[in-house]
Amino acid sequence: MRKKKAFTLIELMIALALLAIMSAIAVGVYRGYVRKAARSHVETDTRNCITCVASELARVALTGGDPDFTSCKRGSRYTQSCSVNCDSDYENCQCTCTGTGIVSGYTCTTSTNSTDINCS
Repeated sequence: MRKKKAFTLIELMIALALLAIMSAIAVGVYRGYVRKAARSHVETDTRNCITCVASELARVALTGGDPDFTSCKRGSRYTQSCSVNCDSDYENCQCTCTGTGIVSGYTCTTSTNSTDINCS
């Protein structure tokens, strides 16, 4: 009679242990990618906010009236809130957006007088 070949219990346990280690590494890397993407969303929302502010100021310069920045304060899924602060003559406005969820506490700021975005 022929002897059947099969895996031993030790071989199966080693294979499961290797699979668990590889899964743990993959999940950690994936979470890093998700966090990086979420931070990118907050940065993009900050840039969109300052672009909206500049557009609103241009509209006011052409048509007159007071600027309305309510539409500039919207964010994406990872942005908790955006705020707009301007000086009295609207020469310099600043947008600040704060993250939520996995990027809670991540804040980005930029202004109409600068092309740089500062995040922390």
